[in-house]
Amino acid sequence: MLSQIWSKVKELIGKMTGRNIENILHIQPTISSDMTNAIEQWDLMYRNKAPWLKKGTLTDPVEITSLGLPAFIVSEKARMCTLEMKSEITGRMEEQENIDENTGLQYRQNVSIGNTSRADYLNEQYQNTIMRDIRVQLEYGLAKGGLAIKPYVMVDDNGQSKILMDYIQADGFYPISFDASGRITEAAFVQRIIDKQYTYSRLEHHKLDGHRVTVVNRAFRSVNTKNTNISSQHLTELGTEISLTDVPAWEDLEPETVIENVDRLLFAYFKVPIANTIDTYSPLGISVYEKAKDLIKDADKQYSRLKWEFEGGELAIDVDREALTMERDEHGNDVTVHSELQNRLFRKIDLNNESTYNVFNPVFRDVSLLNGLNTMLMRIEDVCELARGTLSDVNQDARTATEIAVLKQRSYAANAQLQKALESTLKDVVYIMDVYATLYELAPDGDYDVSIEWDDSIEVDRESEMSKRLTLVQNGLSSKVEFRMWYYGETEEQAIQALDRIQKYNSYEMQSNINSEETEV
Repeated sequence: MLSQIWSKVKELIGKMTGRNIENILHIQPTISSDMTNAIEQWDLMYRNKAPWLKKGTLTDPVEITSLGLPAFIVSEKARMCTLEMKSEITGRMEEQENIDENTGLQYRQNVSIGNTSRADYLNEQYQNTIMRDIRVQLEYGLAKGGLAIKPYVMVDDNGQSKILMDYIQADGFYPISFDASGRITEAAFVQRIIDKQYTYSRLEHHKLDGHRVTVVNRAFRSVNTKNTNISSQHLTELGTEISLTDVPAWEDLEPETVIENVDRLLFAYFKVPIANTIDTYSPLGISVYEKAKDLIKDADKQYSRLKWEFEGGELAIDVDREALTMERDEHGNDVTVHSELQNRLFRKIDLNNESTYNVFNPVFRDVSLLNGLNTMLMRIEDVCELARGTLSDVNQDARTATEIAVLKQRSYAANAQLQKALESTLKDVVYIMDVYATLYELAPDGDYDVSIEWDDSIEVDRESEMSKRLTLVQNGLSSKVEFRMWYYGETEEQAIQALDRIQKYNSYEMQSNINSEETEV
């Protein structure tokens, strides 16, 4: 409670002195305090620093240890989403008819048309940045509800211009305004550099007005406190304005840049495709584990109980002090000498009776605690739309293979939504890269296509499904055309043409074999 009051006081002081983003940009706050607090808590949970975790003390010996569920959940979802992902930028493709020189049969083929230099350049930058980094960066986006990807141009030591990426997590991103469809039309980013005495903050403000984007860079400086670090800096706190040239890392930045003939801001925003339960009117995304927050807290507590059950129930022997052999150390003191195991096993006390020892060997309640924990983990899987068995032990929940396959469909559907949202974000990134390629004359003009393929064979029992469909074809209940449309993703016309080519080729091969046999005879 005290920290919340102090946070409000600092925010009020900032507004009074004109040192926060709202006053500097003359805007109304667009992120509610509930969303700000939620983003901070998601970050703490992801870094295993949730507010309910604690070490035991003399006055409060109860210890609550993290199971690491938030980090595991986002890691698993990012893995599922990108494991078989293939994406590249190619020149504009067109389907053309060709004739096989050997068979004389016609076939269709997608070929690039026009100059491909622009597409080749974009693809090289794309593979070296986005495709290399996307899985890890997606984790951060899933943990904190969203991720901004901001391409920029840099000249390397060899004088070569490259398009690199800034990945801005939700706690460093400040959306300001949105259009009717929920697309961001104005936003600010805060980049910080901390030295011994000062914190330097760069406020980068993007605004879309029609088909024009204005980017403004401003620098600020504030005095460090004893516990200053980047994670503790409140997003809106900036300090006193200084010149960009006062900070060597920012001295080459333009204070203001205007870019014409664009239809969106020059950064892409990935939003977790889940309904926002923190602020139902906010267009921002929420963490994939937000709805399971209380369940994760309960699971951490249950896991801590299980740990205590094993630690507190360790076998021990209470031994009367008189029953242990004493020796004298170098200082003349009486000491008991025995192995490390015995040190852990024997506890010296005064029994005050004729017995010289008493065995402490309680019955473990591990089965009940494990069953309770497993039930909580299954509930977390349900809320986070994970397949049964991702966190829990499916052997404790008697289910048939068919039932488990049905439960996996929930995970598949959620994964498909993530892939759809990520695909839209990546296409925005490529659009911005193309704008910069034109603006800075990085590559010749030319059209491009972006292809993104998702192989979901990990999530769907494809072999089982194929076996069923082949059985239907063999029994005359489905056609080969329908099978090809499902397996290859072809249109009906493409499937018919492919089957026609196969039939003609088989006839050609059969006739060739017949002619070869007649020649041998």
